[in-house]
Amino acid sequence: MSHLIAMLIASSGIALTTAGPNCALCADKGADKSADKSSMCCGAGDCEGCQEKKAKAYESAEWPAHNTDLYANDLQGKPLPVALGTETWLSDSVDTEGKVVVLDFWATWCPPCRAASPILDELQKENPDSLAVLAIAGQRDPQSDVQSYIDEHPVAYANLYSDDQAVYNEFESKGIPLVVVISTDGIIRWIGNPHEEGFLPAVNKTIAADPAVQTRVTAKPAAHSHDG
Repeated sequence: MSHLIAMLIASSGIALTTAGPNCALCADKGADKSADKSSMCCGAGDCEGCQEKKAKAYESAEWPAHNTDLYANDLQGKPLPVALGTETWLSDSVDTEGKVVVLDFWATWCPPCRAASPILDELQKENPDSLAVLAIAGQRDPQSDVQSYIDEHPVAYANLYSDDQAVYNEFESKGIPLVVVISTDGIIRWIGNPHEEGFLPAVNKTIAADPAVQTRVTAKPAAHSHDG
């Protein structure tokens, strides 16, 4: 659970690292590092200037509009009310740092949940570096049944199991599947059903708007072509 726990702050729910050790959101890439450090980013991402610029970047980002057709508590624009971290990994653990997270609450006995799996699978395959889909089972489902199901239906996204459904219960949802889209600052940007027309656009817009995701993408070394 180390990767998942590392991205969490128990007092406020999920909280992901926004830009890594070198804060490209506020670093002056062209600055002489021997110059006056008071006018530059500290490079660690935790100075007052870094935090202010990060906050402004998230505030000014064009997040998806909130879903108004909800069958669960409207926690859009807020952090998770309780932290992840007590779940059991049923598949290999994944590193969520610097990625948008989609929580999928589902059950093996739920036909719409099973039908949503290919949607989530394709979404994960299309966004391996910017998205982490975490499917959380445990809705009146024995762990052994869930494990058997996912063994027979391999997918690209991660599967977890929650005995107490502590996170899901906070949404007081009237049904499943329920998906929750969370940006890298730990804020819920969209809640709804994965079969809704607005789900995929909401995920894509969150990825496109997220400052930490875009910072990492633009910072990746460009591929060099070689003449044969």
